[in-house]
Amino acid sequence: MSYQMPPQPLQNPAPKRRHGVRNGCLIGFGIVAVAVIAIGAVAAALSGGNGGRPAATSTSTGPASPVYASPVTAATPSPDGKYNGACDYTLGSDPVGGTAMATGDIQVRNTGNVGIAIKLKITWPQQGYAPLAMTKTVKLATGASRDVQFHRSISQTEIENLQNWQGSHDYADGCTYKGTIIHTFGPAS
Repeated sequence: MSYQMPPQPLQNPAPKRRHGVRNGCLIGFGIVAVAVIAIGAVAAALSGGNGGRPAATSTSTGPASPVYASPVTAATPSPDGKYNGACDYTLGSDPVGGTAMATGDIQVRNTGNVGIAIKLKITWPQQGYAPLAMTKTVKLATGASRDVQFHRSISQTEIENLQNWQGSHDYADGCTYKGTIIHTFGPAS
């Protein structure tokens, strides 16, 4: 004997109500959501399509996996240099007639990581008077070096004052050398 269920009465579904305000809000939220997604897609496309992150890379030996590079930062400029010098004088063929010259040179090297403009100064001593002086400004790229030459005419009196200073100081040359970085140029490396 088989058991059968008794027939069930049909039920009329409840009539559907229209909710104009609720449906209008849902449609409005949907439009806003689509607009936000579209704006995000445009912004991602303009910034490289990766949310501002560097593109993922892979090697040929394995599967692709995202690799993000560290942000590249510019090197901090660190200007620096070294110098040393030498000086002397020459009398020429007629020192009384004006052929005498004070001579010198300063070897300078840029040891920093940025180009420099350096003001160089050399002095020759004078017994009882202010030293004779000359300055030159040179530009040196990173790692560059240069031998900067100095020479100036000197009078018979200036020769005597220089010789007097040297004679009273164990015949040291007595010259001084100074280098001052006045500005930098170019990118730091």
